[in-house]
Amino acid sequence: MKKIVPPLVLAAAVVALASCLTLVEKPEGFAEVLPWQTAATEYRAVSPEGMMYRVRTLKNYPVQTLEFWSEALQNHLEKEGYRGISDGQAFQTGENSGMMFEWALPYGNQSYIYLTAIVVSEKRIAVAEAAAEHTIYRRHREALRESLASITIP
Repeated sequence: MKKIVPPLVLAAAVVALASCLTLVEKPEGFAEVLPWQTAATEYRAVSPEGMMYRVRTLKNYPVQTLEFWSEALQNHLEKEGYRGISDGQAFQTGENSGMMFEWALPYGNQSYIYLTAIVVSEKRIAVAEAAAEHTIYRRHREALRESLASITIP
């Protein structure tokens, strides 16, 4: 005989799992993507206009500092043709420090802004990304900055 899991127990398990996966607070005006639709080490939210915000974690390997990974990220994106519109802005996330960069990216006859941010702990790196047409990005910029400050690394 097969055991059937009562719906209430299943719902409680899903809520508990979702709370364990949250790496960051949802930006104001965004909707969270359901946790079972993303990887266990990833958080996603989307704005009404379709702007995706993603935070994921990676191993800090080889183990390096925030300064090292910030420079590596900046060098990589510059070589890929992204144009920095900020020199990087430091922010604090509780126990860890982070660095946020904004990049200009022409696409067709529009200008997009691509946000990248990293938070480094001894064992993990949180990487946050968001991109949208510049007027949409500017509308959500402050909410994204507030959300970055809430990143926790499990």
